[in-house]
Amino acid sequence: MNKKTSFLKNYIYEFLALFANIATTFVSFVFTSTNIAILITVLFLTITTFIIIFVKTKEKQFYFLPMNRHGSDSYWSGIGKFNYVINENCYEITDSYVGYIYLPVLSWSDYVFEFNFKIINNCIAWIVRANNLSNYLMFQCDLSGINPHIRINGEWIIKKHFYKDTNLTFDDNLSPDTWYKAKIVCEKRNIRMVIYHKNAIIFDRHWSIPSQLLISYKKSPDPKNRELINFIQNIDFDFGAIGFRDNGNERGLFKNIYLRKL
Repeated sequence: MNKKTSFLKNYIYEFLALFANIATTFVSFVFTSTNIAILITVLFLTITTFIIIFVKTKEKQFYFLPMNRHGSDSYWSGIGKFNYVINENCYEITDSYVGYIYLPVLSWSDYVFEFNFKIINNCIAWIVRANNLSNYLMFQCDLSGINPHIRINGEWIIKKHFYKDTNLTFDDNLSPDTWYKAKIVCEKRNIRMVIYHKNAIIFDRHWSIPSQLLISYKKSPDPKNRELINFIQNIDFDFGAIGFRDNGNERGLFKNIYLRKL
């Protein structure tokens, strides 16, 4: 299908409405001699139609996703359970090893990502700069702090020192079953994470995406063979979508997602 055919197919209803209005206009003026009025009316309808099409095709600069009713999972892609929680009017993701990402912002680079969250058990994890389900940055938030994870080509690269060395521990532990608000600002290689409780800031830290990591893994699956292979892994996450992930005994709720392009 060529681009012209695809364009007409995507906006068939707008063009049908335009033709119907033009036909109605001619019928209305068929017994009059007001040719100028006909011309102005047709011109107005045509311009209006193309303005509507332009607005629909223009990339949005922000999204608000309340996530407070059934059917709010459109345009999310992932594997696992993406469920509406009736008694909390929100959503949760469970049994998801890879998580879910929001596809409309897949090409975004710098942006603000806000949402309300509640930790029910263990932790909740949010995703930023997801190129796809195999490559992204994930921040696992439990009651005591935030632990960054890097997922590259379907493999988890977890550095234990991220947690303490980057000062991502909370001064006071979060409370389970309590709603908080998170604001994540992705700007270049800097990720700022702010957590609010009742409109008061209780956590505000910056985390920089490392440009490279030294990766070590066993050369052989044989437990007796302890020989390691070391290599340098480049870290490139300049753009990508947002998302969430919980797996196993992890359970967290989220709602009121606000996304704004910088």
